[in-house]
Amino acid sequence: MYEPAWRFPTNAAEAAEILRDAGGDARAIAGGTDLTVLLRTGAARPGVIVDLGALDDLRGIELDGTPAAPGRMGIGALVTHGGLAAHPLVVEHAPILAEACRTVGSPQIRARGTIGGNVAHASPAADGSVALLALDAAALTTTAGSASDRDVLPLEGFFTGPGETVLRPHELIRGIAFDCPPPGARSVYLKAGQRNALAIAIVSVAVIHEPDGGLVRIALGSVAPTPIRAREAEDLFLSEWDAATDRPALIDGVAKRTAACASPIDDVRASARYRTMLVEAMARDALRRVCLERSDSSKRSDSNR
Repeated sequence: MYEPAWRFPTNAAEAAEILRDAGGDARAIAGGTDLTVLLRTGAARPGVIVDLGALDDLRGIELDGTPAAPGRMGIGALVTHGGLAAHPLVVEHAPILAEACRTVGSPQIRARGTIGGNVAHASPAADGSVALLALDAAALTTTAGSASDRDVLPLEGFFTGPGETVLRPHELIRGIAFDCPPPGARSVYLKAGQRNALAIAIVSVAVIHEPDGGLVRIALGSVAPTPIRAREAEDLFLSEWDAATDRPALIDGVAKRTAACASPIDDVRASARYRTMLVEAMARDALRRVCLERSDSSKRSDSNR
């Protein structure tokens, strides 16, 4: 009968040391919404399970700067999806993350599942990870033994495959950090699933746009081995947006380029062809919402003065 050894560290450094000493035969557990399933199915059989439940210092959300210039946000790895979805700082300064976290599983899963676990599990369909990619976020890690030059790992490049990351066995995610979008930025997170609730994404699209700063970011989920940024689509948008005389047509072109960045597969939830079509349609919808609806509103406001 499978009976792993359980360890209960009191801080992140101690947890990293336990992971190191286990020599790769350990897994950390926080909310348990991912690992518990793997344990029950036999997909994971670590000799040591490191329970992070006592690490209260990894449950905070902090913001540098002022409301007018919010600066950088830091989120502890043990903050839950429900906590992110409802936290005033996240709702105000990183609404795309709050929006994505509201789509995760059921209320029970959102109350248990953590953002650190979501990132570490490295699912191509992870809602939180897609939103964090659009925020250009990085994972903050603790390494056993000594200070490391790897303690800030950008999420673009962090994921290497389904369930795989660059995280080493003796490294622990202690938090997530990102620069908040400028106050004038708009964002949207769109998710298509086989049903309205409790659904793994068939496709997810996250878009952030801030015209004054020349910022656009497009992230995709469930259409590649990892969550991805649609860099070629972003480059097309930024190179032509300011001079474009037909912006709806440009958005159509950017949406097509976004779909070209995807490399979906056929699986039980959808075909690759259907996913590609969805990416284009959802990217077009998202870009219109954050770009054209703002422009239309601005024109109406100017005409009323």
